[in-house]
Amino acid sequence: MGAVERARTPGRGFTMVELMVVIAIIGILVALLVGAVGPAIAMATNIQCQSNLTNIAKAVLSYTTDYKGSIPPTKYAGQSGLYWCNFLVRGNYLTADNTSNAQDDTPSSTASVLRCPAEIGVMVKESDDIDLPADFSGSDKAQGVTRLGSSQFKVDCSYYWNGYAGNTTGQPEQGANSLTARFPSCVVDPAATPDKKAQVVHDISEVRSRSTSPMVMDGVLFAKDITTNRGRIAARHRGDAGDHTQTNIAFYDGHVEGTQRMPGDDKKFRDDAIQSSTNFEKPGGYDFLLPKR
Repeated sequence: MGAVERARTPGRGFTMVELMVVIAIIGILVALLVGAVGPAIAMATNIQCQSNLTNIAKAVLSYTTDYKGSIPPTKYAGQSGLYWCNFLVRGNYLTADNTSNAQDDTPSSTASVLRCPAEIGVMVKESDDIDLPADFSGSDKAQGVTRLGSSQFKVDCSYYWNGYAGNTTGQPEQGANSLTARFPSCVVDPAATPDKKAQVVHDISEVRSRSTSPMVMDGVLFAKDITTNRGRIAARHRGDAGDHTQTNIAFYDGHVEGTQRMPGDDKKFRDDAIQSSTNFEKPGGYDFLLPKR
C-alpha cells in the first residue's frame, strides 16, 4: 500500500530559481537568433541584388550582340521618353511590369529584376536634387526607385545606369572634353543621320577595360551632368564597415561585385573608390567612365 501511495504522489514542480534559469536560457537563445537573422537577411538581400545585376548585364550584352556591338542608349531625345531599361524590356531581354497607370508617388509592388530588394521605396524624378555624395539616410533619394519611360510604357527601376543625360539634343558634343565621347551610354536622337548617331552610340569594343568599367549599379537614374553622377550612386548593402557601406556593380565584362564605399566621420562617402566624372585620369579605383581616347 505504501508503494502505491508513493506512486500516486504528484511530482515536484519547478522551483522559482529553476524557472528563472530556463527563462534566462530561452532569452539568450532568442537574442542569438535575432542577432543571426539580421545579417542573414542582409546577405540574402545582397545576393538577390547581385543576381538582378547579373541578369541586367546579360541582357545588355545580348543587346550588344543583336545590335552589332552597340551599347543601349541612356535615353532617346525628344518626345519618346524611352530609357535604357525600356529598350531592354521592350526587346524582351528583361521582364518588368508596365507601370504607366500606377500612381506617381507609389512604386509598383511587383518584384522585378530592375528593383533592388534593399531600396527604400521613395519615388525619384530625374529633376530631383540628390546630395553629393549620397549618404545612407532613409531620406536619401539615391536609395529609392524611379519610373522611367513614355506615357504608354513605363517601368520602375532602382538601379543607376552609367550613362550621360546632360546633352538633351542627342547629337554629338564638340571639343576634346565632350562627354558624349567619354560615357559608354548617352542620349540619342533617333531621327539623327547615321553619321551623327554613330558618334553618340558607342560600341562595346570602345570600353577598353571591361572588367573595371561599370555598367549598372546600386542607385537611381544616371549622370545628368558632370557634377552629380556620384551623388546618385547608393550604398544599400552591408559591407566590411557595416550596414550601408557596399555598392553592387555590374561591369562591362558581365561580372558583378560588391564595392566598399567608405564613409567619413560625417557618414558621407567623400573618400570613395568610385570615381566621379571630374577625375577622368585618377589612378586606381574604378573607371567610372570610358578612358580617354
